[in-house]
Amino acid sequence: MAAPEVEMQDAKPQPLACDLGHLLCTDPNPLPSLTSAPTPADREAILASTARDCAQTLINQLLTNCPISRSEGEDLQITLPAPEYQLPREKPVPKEKEKTKWEKFAAKKGIQKKRKDGKKVFDEGKGDWVAKYGYKGKDNEGGDWLVEVDDKPENAGAKESARGKVGKKEVRKRG
Repeated sequence: MAAPEVEMQDAKPQPLACDLGHLLCTDPNPLPSLTSAPTPADREAILASTARDCAQTLINQLLTNCPISRSEGEDLQITLPAPEYQLPREKPVPKEKEKTKWEKFAAKKGIQKKRKDGKKVFDEGKGDWVAKYGYKGKDNEGGDWLVEVDDKPENAGAKESARGKVGKKEVRKRG
């Protein structure tokens, strides 16, 4: 079954308004009565024809009023003008935070924040900044992968783990 034909109004009482900067076309004219359409398919046809008219008007305006250029890759580009309508924001503009007492005092005295570089150290061997301690830190560098175990029973407990804190302290004491 074919879609019912909808009457096209060539001459609308009010012209369509186009904002090419936002690619927006608005129709201020009232919609034809949707209650007179007997089926939902008829209603959809009325809405589709109104949307088609707006889209066609927008495309015609773009092609007649905007300059078309060809880019290096043989693609066509349309340069849009500046938007005419100011679109509303969803939320209000955020208020500027009030300065704390310390920030006011620091600004009055000319005190500036100092940058903390205390956690990183430049490693000349790697040519990069590394952490002073922790994972891949400078303190883990040069760790012995092979550790001698003393034959004396009193020192045996201190050197059982080269990665343990006691083992690192022993390695540092030796130099």
